[in-house]
This record gives sequence, C-alpha cells and structure tokens, in this order.
Amino acid sequence: MAVKRLIDGRFQFNRVLSTKSYSKTYLMTDHGHPDKPKCIVKHLQLPVDNPITLKFLNDLLGKRVKLLKRMGDHGAIAKNIAVIQEDNDFYWVRDFIPGHSLQAELAEDKPRPEVAVQAFLAETLGILTLIQKHGVVHQNLHPSNLIRHKGGGHLVIVDFSLIHETETPKPIDGANGSSPTLEDSAAYLPQLQSRDYPRFAADHFALGIMALKLATGLSTEALPQLHQADFLAQVKLQLDECSTLGEGLKTILLKMVSPNPAMQFQQAKDIVAALSGLVDLPAPAAAGTVTHPDHSLDKDVSGTATHDLTAPHPLAQSLSPRWLTPKLGIGLGLALALLGVGIWGLGLPQRLATRRQLAQAEQAYQAGRTADAISHLDQLLQRSPNHGEALARRSSLFLENGQSDKALQDLTNAIEANPNVPLWHYQRGNLRLRIGDFQGAIADYTHALELDETYSDAYINRGNARAELGDEAGAIQDYTAALGTTQEAEVQADAYLNRCLSKSNLGDHKAALDDCVAAVNLRPNNSLAYENRGLVKRRLNDYQGAIQDFTIAIQMSSSSAEPYYNRGLARQDLGDFLGAMDDFTQAINLNPDHPFAYYDRGLLYAEMGEIDQAIADLEIGARVCLDVSRTGCFDDAQYQLQKLRQLDSDQI
Repeated sequence: MAVKRLIDGRFQFNRVLSTKSYSKTYLMTDHGHPDKPKCIVKHLQLPVDNPITLKFLNDLLGKRVKLLKRMGDHGAIAKNIAVIQEDNDFYWVRDFIPGHSLQAELAEDKPRPEVAVQAFLAETLGILTLIQKHGVVHQNLHPSNLIRHKGGGHLVIVDFSLIHETETPKPIDGANGSSPTLEDSAAYLPQLQSRDYPRFAADHFALGIMALKLATGLSTEALPQLHQADFLAQVKLQLDECSTLGEGLKTILLKMVSPNPAMQFQQAKDIVAALSGLVDLPAPAAAGTVTHPDHSLDKDVSGTATHDLTAPHPLAQSLSPRWLTPKLGIGLGLALALLGVGIWGLGLPQRLATRRQLAQAEQAYQAGRTADAISHLDQLLQRSPNHGEALARRSSLFLENGQSDKALQDLTNAIEANPNVPLWHYQRGNLRLRIGDFQGAIADYTHALELDETYSDAYINRGNARAELGDEAGAIQDYTAALGTTQEAEVQADAYLNRCLSKSNLGDHKAALDDCVAAVNLRPNNSLAYENRGLVKRRLNDYQGAIQDFTIAIQMSSSSAEPYYNRGLARQDLGDFLGAMDDFTQAINLNPDHPFAYYDRGLLYAEMGEIDQAIADLEIGARVCLDVSRTGCFDDAQYQLQKLRQLDSDQI
C-alpha cells in the first residue's frame, strides 16, 4: 500500500528505512508534539482478509505491545509513543534514538580487550535482566537494534519483535536501527526458540555472538554458523586464536551460544552472576517440554532448517499442561466458614439479606443463568462493596464470560478487603498465569504459600510460572516441594508430570522418565500419563516403547487427537510412513484445527513425492496456525509452501 502523508492525523512520513514481507519501518515526524520530534514507525500489514482472524491478530499484537509498555520508561529501552490500528494495518510508534547502532562499532573489525567485552556484557545483560523481569523476550536482537545514544553514550534497545519473520530486512536508507550496511541478522538470531530451550536462550545467543565478534574482530561472514556440526568447536578455536580473553570468560561465552539446552543459561541474571565471579563488574543498567530436536517442524523439504521462534512447541503442551486444570472460579458453593471477615459483624437483617443473595446467585449459576448470578452479586456489592466472598464469586463468573480484566479487578479488591485468605491469592495467581503475567503469578503464589506453607497446588503452579520464564531449576524445586507437602495421588501425579517436563528440558531425560513412570503408577487410568511417558521415551530414541505408550493412551482416550499425532511422529522416526500418515489423518479427523498434524502430514506427502497433497495440507496448516495465534508456525508453513511451489513449477 502507498504510505499515507499523515498517519492518525499526527505522524508525517519522511522516508522508508527497511522492508520485509509483512512490515516496513519508517522515519516520521510527530506533529502531535510541540517540538515535532522524529520517531520510528513499524508498519505491519497483516497477511489476512478474514475479519475474525484479523481481529485475533490485532488483539494479539495489542497484547504484545501492552506487555512491552508494562516495562515502563527506562533510559535503556526505546519509549513506546503510540499504537494505531487501521483495517489490515497495524502501526507501532517509538521514539527516535539519536546516535549510531552497535553495528557501526562492530564494523571496525578489530579485537577488543577482555575489559571491553565484559563492559559490553555488563551493560547489555543489565537491559535483558530488566525486560526478563517482565517475562519479555526481544526475539529480534542483533547489532542494529542496539543504539549507542549520542548524548548519554549508553546503549538503548529498540525494535522488539511483534510478529516473527524469518527473512532478513531489506535496508533502504539507514537510520536508527536499520543501517544500509546491515550484515546478515541471521548470524545473531538462532533458531532455538522451541520449548526445548530456555525461554530467553535466543537473546542470550545474540549477545554471545556480539561479544564473540567484539573479542575477535572477525567479520560476520567469518563467524561459525549454528548449523555446522562443529559449531561450538569452531567458536572455541576462534576465541583461542583471535582473542585475548581469559578461560573463564571464554567458558561463559561458549555457554551463551551453545545450542544444547542443558548448557544454556536460564536467565540474564545467571550470566551476570557467572561474570561477577571473574571480576567486579559495573552495575547493570537494568538495576533500578519435552520436545524433540529433530521434529519435522525443523525440517525443510530441501534440507534447510526453519523454526517457529515464538510459539511453544506442540509436544511441550502435550507432555504437560504446565499448570493444573485452572481453578479460577472460587466456587459458588464454598462453605460460609471460608467467607473471611466482615459478614459476621453485620446486623442480623443485613446478614440474612447477604446470605439470601449469595444463595440466589448460586441457584442462578446452577441453572445456567450466569447473567442473573452476576446481577445478584452486583446488588450485594452495591450494599457491601468490600464483601470479599462476593467479589471472589463474581470474579469467577466474569472469567467464564471472558472478561478477564474485570475478573482480575474483583480478585484484587477481595484480597485488599481481606489479604489473609490464601485461596484468593492462589486464584489470582492462576488468572495472572493464564493471561501471561508470570511475575505477578509468582508473587501471588508466594503470598499464598506464606499464608499456608502446605499449599501444594500453589507450589505446582508457581513452578509452572517459573518454567514459563525459563527458570526450570526453580520449577523443579517447587514441584519437589509440592511432593513433600501432600499425599493426594492426583496432586502428586501433577507434580511428577511437570517435574518430568522440566528435568527433560534440562537434559536429564532418564530422571525425567522416572518421574513419568511415577505419574503412571499414580494415574494408571489416566491417558495423559502414558502419553507423557511416551514423549520422554521418544526423546530417548525408544521409538517402539513410545509407540506402545501412545497406543495405550489412544485405547484409554480414543477421542483425543494428541496421542495419534505423537504416535505418528514416532512411526515416522522408524520409517513407517504409511502408519504415520494414518495417524496424522486420524488426528486431523478428531481435531480439524490441529495445525501441526496438517504441517507434518504435508511434509510427509512432500517426502513421498505427492506435491499437490503436500501443498493442500500446508495451506490449511498455515491458516489454522493463524487461527490459534501461532505466527511463527504460519511463517514456517509459508516458507515450505514457497519451496514446494518452486519445486512444482520447476517440474512443469
């Protein structure tokens, strides 16, 4: 589309800085500010026409921007100015940072001493520590997205990824993060972000490669490529021969760029701690599933690797839900003994009226009249605005209606009215976990545990939140604590299943298998326990054992698509393509919106030479990926389609 002269009646176009398939970056002037400063505008042209999908993507992008805004104003992070949505166009406006990109400094191609490399890491890891506290992954970190401020001399991080694109931006005229001498950003953007890897691994990798370039002075083209079988050995060789770094810092950099999830640092603060053991560092600027590495999502028809960097891996979700079945509703039948303070101090008539309206709300809810139930609670709260139990009950009803903001506010008000009810902290933690506020969820679960140190469900769900932030070791501690506080078989089974996932994500597959076996023993009639054990067995290359467990899961839950899908993957590993095809087809029959089944069946068709069927499956898979917000999966499917169509046209 042609660029408008003014966007939102405020932002005036100056020039295009870079382009991608679905996005352009502009330099503009902000006429809504008295000084008319420059600003950077990211323009996303969403690749859909379906109004439902378009609304979903707009909501998804809005949530991403909202998450970034939660970080607040900080000198090391570019400030968000505005978000504008017009039909299929989404504009994200940030301030212009005067200065030059780190790319210009790296272009000098001269080795820096260890003190300079450590200073760079201290500053940039400080920024990552800040954004990771909010659960944010940059996802697009390379030297052109670190700007050296002209006035302050400090680095500023810009251009967080909103929607993942696998191609390198095409620079047109450089300024502020889009240099015309931009080297291949793929060198800094590893395809690591499956659930196999720590959540923040890609950002750590990018900084590690930048530090390697600083230390050696080598050009980007001369750096080892991640797809090389001896990648780490080549990195070590370059550090040994081309840098003056000590062994301690070399070891840290090797861990930062390692493709092995068991070696990766979980969080930026862990790298800072490791560096602090070498020398005293400057204060950081920010102070103030079981998956399978050779899954077909990582395989291209031509043999070139492609990955979904933003979405959780499908098997990670199958292995364990990462939190228990959400107990977000307080439960309209909760005994009055749990009501909390306040009700017994009321006068008798008011107390009876309160109990009557609670009972009426309960009856309306049981009859399926949610709106009437909310109405009864509204009346009660008009009379007693701080009635904690009514607030908690209404919160559960708001949540059922999809009004998560109102649900969160009601729980917050209930906690403020009586902060000593651990259940309400737990419920709010569940809600925050559900909407992606992992730090807030951890805080709530911690409060619940301070009030009741035996609250096993709070331990489990706090572990889930920690795992979402990449802290698998912390998650294991919580799951272990849960096992020590309960004898309830169902709760123990959840703890074992989740601990199995975290252990395997840290590379301890045998111990993970022991936990899955324990879960099976506790839940011999639960199909998920067998399915999870099958996933671990597949990770250990025990494909026959995996198929056996998936088959048991299918026999116990024949209406579930996941065990069919996972058994198809295991059969494909053994070269049983027809059996795999049958299982992928059955998974699609049971769940027509299963994007990964379409994706893997499409690649299997391609491998068998049936290009038309492969294209048809991948087209459906791409659409379904968008419908379930997997934008990275959509990119992968589009990439495969492009290769197949080219192959098809070459054969004509």
